[in-house]
Amino acid sequence: MLVRTTPYYPHHLALGAEMMEKGGWLRPAFYTSPAEEVLHTRTAVGIFDVHSMGKFEVVGREAFRLMQYAMTNDLRRIEKGRQGIYTCLCNDQGGIVDDVIVYYLDDERFYLITNTLSREKVGRRLTELRDRLSADAWVVDVTNATAYLAVQGPKSAEVTAALFGDGICGLRYFEMAWFRFSGVDVLVTRTGYTGELGYELHFPSEYAYRMWECVMEAGRPSDIRPVGGYAIQMLRAEKGYRAYGTDMDESNNPYEAGLGWTVRLDKGEFAGRSALDEIRRRGVTRKLTGFRLDVETDALPGKGTALFVGGANAGRLTTVSPSPTLGCVIAMGYVDVSFAGTSAFELEGGRGIARAAAVPFYDPEARRLKTEVSRVGK
Repeated sequence: MLVRTTPYYPHHLALGAEMMEKGGWLRPAFYTSPAEEVLHTRTAVGIFDVHSMGKFEVVGREAFRLMQYAMTNDLRRIEKGRQGIYTCLCNDQGGIVDDVIVYYLDDERFYLITNTLSREKVGRRLTELRDRLSADAWVVDVTNATAYLAVQGPKSAEVTAALFGDGICGLRYFEMAWFRFSGVDVLVTRTGYTGELGYELHFPSEYAYRMWECVMEAGRPSDIRPVGGYAIQMLRAEKGYRAYGTDMDESNNPYEAGLGWTVRLDKGEFAGRSALDEIRRRGVTRKLTGFRLDVETDALPGKGTALFVGGANAGRLTTVSPSPTLGCVIAMGYVDVSFAGTSAFELEGGRGIARAAAVPFYDPEARRLKTEVSRVGK
């Protein structure tokens, strides 16, 4: 299989990163240690190579019609040219093809971010739905053409403002704005995968190598450090963000994955609506649940580890992660609804106990998000 590198690859090598392959891309796993990188992001600021995420533009006279039909959330709830929205893209049976962020650039142009492993099937699904509607729109994969870089942590506003000016500080959660930097148009979005205050930068790929240098230089007074993929997964687990391909796929629907809030049945017809309406009325048979693990060995249980109550199979784990911030092992997994209210589950093979816990496990911006989240549909 051909393995691709991101435009930041020379910087990763120069910084001594341990590399890993994911979804056909060679990406940094860690630079120092995953735990150290998690804690630094929580207390200062980190720079993240997220270029391998899929990126699409949907353009044309009927771009809004296509996107409104394709997505479970209601795009009328976001402001054109100013906001994005988190949503699911489902198959006709209500299964999650991917969870995506959609930015409403203008009447004839949408920009969306997919997961690395889902890019190709998202493109196929959007094209299929365009053809179903005979919509006057085009689905364009801009993954290679568009560089993608994240700046996350309590000091991320300082770093981003040093590049683009104090106007960046006016962005609220899931808002976006265009900025001009050294002759380059940069779309800055206040989003991220860590639960911290953060910003993501989108710009032409030919400027990626230099942009990394500029962000690092702007972040020097704030002690910015590079953060690898292992830490990203720990950060997102602490926040309780689902990972596509780990916590959900087309065998899961938004209601059981805890994403029912993204499904707006009252917005009119959309792909998968009938199936999702039936699931909502019938009720789910399993639900994604959070856990703290009491494990008896250093080897953590893996994805798919079964959960038992009194010898009865009650579910399975999906995400299992150390939490450097909390100093414990956290997990998520699906539990049969007949075990709702159960507080403790036995891990397969007698490897320990999974104790039900509230998700998110760690939410450093809870108060801020509570005041802002209504603007983006959460």
